[in-house]
Amino acid sequence: MQFAEIPGLDELKQSLVASYKNNHIAHAQLFNSAMGGGGLPIAMAFATYLLCQNKGDQDSCGQCANCQKMAKLIHPDVHYIYPKPSASKSSDYEKLQAETLKKWRTFAVEKPYSDIDDWISYNGYENKNVLISREDSRNIIRTVSMKSFEGDFKILIIWYPEFMHPAAANGILKVLEEPPTQTIYLLVSYAYDNLLATIKSRTQIFNVTPFKDEIIKNYLIEKKGIDQTNAEKVSRLANGSLGKAFYELDHADNMAYESFRNWMQICLKADYSGMLHFTDDFVRSSKPQQRNQLEFALTLIRDAILSKADNDQLVNREGAEGEFIKKFGGFASLAALEKIYTNISAAMGHLTRNASPRITFMNLSLQCSKFLRS
Repeated sequence: MQFAEIPGLDELKQSLVASYKNNHIAHAQLFNSAMGGGGLPIAMAFATYLLCQNKGDQDSCGQCANCQKMAKLIHPDVHYIYPKPSASKSSDYEKLQAETLKKWRTFAVEKPYSDIDDWISYNGYENKNVLISREDSRNIIRTVSMKSFEGDFKILIIWYPEFMHPAAANGILKVLEEPPTQTIYLLVSYAYDNLLATIKSRTQIFNVTPFKDEIIKNYLIEKKGIDQTNAEKVSRLANGSLGKAFYELDHADNMAYESFRNWMQICLKADYSGMLHFTDDFVRSSKPQQRNQLEFALTLIRDAILSKADNDQLVNREGAEGEFIKKFGGFASLAALEKIYTNISAAMGHLTRNASPRITFMNLSLQCSKFLRS
């Protein structure tokens, strides 16, 4: 991964390059990223730049042996720590690490803008608890105690440090604070507030901002060959997330507004049997599908609010979908739309913390019914 492959984020890229040129590289850096944002790509691109043998003025060369190894995530001096199921026995840890590392390398190269739910779905971990375990922290300590293979930087990329078991987080505090020479930690977080204060206090924090709609649109057109009309629509729906934009492109047929319309109609009628059927469908879907269904609902409600405020020029929807947004915005009160939006956002937070999908969605449906009928 090179900086040039990541759209936007120019100030952050320049800051990281300048830190190397000025010899002011913080030994522990935390990239506070939005979901579907550039946190992981930035970390991998910075690692590539640091190890590049023929650095350019603003980026790695992409051609040297180290760059080629980094493109496949096989450089021996770059180590990856990520959430995974815990080993049943400590003796099984090395086998588990080797198995998941193969999958991680493919996943991170092909889907660098993905999140933890995508990783869980990719591996079929839906019924397993994933975390960064105490054994992972011991592995980190062993890794940093060894010399680098090629005599340069030794880099540890920790994806989702908020998934660290408390014992693991406490176990690496000392090596975070006093790492061996030329050892650099790059932490990529998507829930900064959930990190231990002791972890945050030992890192230099970089905020990786969501991508602008225009950046996503141009990236889809130039890099993915998407036509301008679809690129504009997807970029609006993505809400600053390239991961969400790719999901929208792959599942466009499943993200139709009809499902949301039918759900709201059932809520308005207080059709409890219908709510149960919708809840069953929701539970049967994967975690990424559940999240994207709710995110899509949020974008529709947002557009309904804009339509109600006579800002139709900001509503990028046409045909039957656009007509529905106008009617829904005209029927539902602003207070109801705001409350529904808030409750959907809260439900997404509950699901992230492993709340029951059945209870969460059914309760959400009941709340929406109450708001629409009040």
